Amino acid sequence: MEQNLSCNIQDCGVQLTTHAVVTCPVCTQSLNASEVCEQLLQPSEEWKSVALSGLSPTVVMECAGRALGFWSYQMTNQISYQLRKHSKLKEYCAELQGEIENIWGQANQRIITLTTKIRDMEREEHSLKRQCEGLRLALESRSRELAQFQELYSKLKQRVLHGQAQEVPPSVLRSRTPIRAPGAAPESHNRTQPQLGRPTMPASVRTEIPNYFPASPGFPETQPRSEALVEWNTPEIPQRRH
Repeated sequence: MEQNLSCNIQDCGVQLTTHAVVTCPVCTQSLNASEVCEQLLQPSEEWKSVALSGLSPTVVMECAGRALGFWSYQMTNQISYQLRKHSKLKEYCAELQGEIENIWGQANQRIITLTTKIRDMEREEHSLKRQCEGLRLALESRSRELAQFQELYSKLKQRVLHGQAQEVPPSVLRSRTPIRAPGAAPESHNRTQPQLGRPTMPASVRTEIPNYFPASPGFPETQPRSEALVEWNTPEIPQRRH
């Protein structure tokens, strides 16, 4: 396959197919008008018949030799330029390939790290979900037990209070109320009057009342329930002045 010449200007490099201006391919010096000639790259048959007509074989061979030398020189420069350009592009591609492989390796390592982290987080999430579910079930169970205990405690408290109210005889309550004869003088103010609204009971009855209400969790127990009832039901002893 016949190779076409290219423009000597590196920024151009267009292949010449129809016509071309023969110039120096090395320097940019301005040439004389006689040194610059325009050639048809695809001459007609008539031009081929008359271009070298009348010239001696020596001149024809000399012209052909110079034309072949120019063609060879142009093609050599063109091939050298393409080889140099190919070498630079190859180095650039190798550098890009190294950078791409480096980025690819970092991306793969990052993907592996993130995948491992995601799996660990998924396992931790499943573990936390199981723990939360267990705590929720335990809380529901304890809440039901607490509600049952509170209901049972309220019923037991009402039952014990009702039983204590029935155990105290009415005669005991009446015995603590003083009876005055008609026309008798009121008691002296030196005595300390018992507080209103505090029923009293004999010591025999007070000491036999059991303690049905133990101390609740979270509340300090100051004294037993039976002693508190005894102290609450004990009448105050009046003090005499000397």
